[in-house]
Amino acid sequence: MYYFVVLLRIISAPLIFVWPLQVIILSFFLDVIDIEFASRKVLTLAKYERYDKALDLWWYLNAMAFSWFYLPDYKFLLLILFIFRSIGEIIFFIKNNRRIFFLFPNFFENIFFLIFFSIYFRQLNFLLDKKFIFFSLSVVIIGKIFQEWWVHIAQISIPEHFFGKKRKWRKKTTKVL
Repeated sequence: MYYFVVLLRIISAPLIFVWPLQVIILSFFLDVIDIEFASRKVLTLAKYERYDKALDLWWYLNAMAFSWFYLPDYKFLLLILFIFRSIGEIIFFIKNNRRIFFLFPNFFENIFFLIFFSIYFRQLNFLLDKKFIFFSLSVVIIGKIFQEWWVHIAQISIPEHFFGKKRKWRKKTTKVL
């Protein structure tokens, strides 16, 4: 099942150009649930983290391309945030230390969500008005910093720490010659 979710994450990302709302919601959902399937002795935690970050980067690349064409007023802001997060991803792949994400929070995706939903739903247009934009961005940035700390520094898992649902990661195997 995990590999099916991975396949969906790969295939759905470019479909943002066809069905943006549906794909944004699906991509978010798949990113949240994939850990539940990977942790059923399918992957080690270390392998999952690397796969997940590679799939995230694929999603961000598609969301950035979408932003460039369909969110032109915000494309440079989103590009800067995309590059910032990508630097963090590259360092993660080199150092293999997820704590790096606290120093390179994923402002890109969250601000992309803020902009997209504020434009897509007229009731939320006010969030991008000159009167509210600073407040909107502040809430997103502070919330994201807290989430990055929660996940990557404190390493708190809601299913494990609050509901006692211990994940059963595949054990790291050593090769015998």
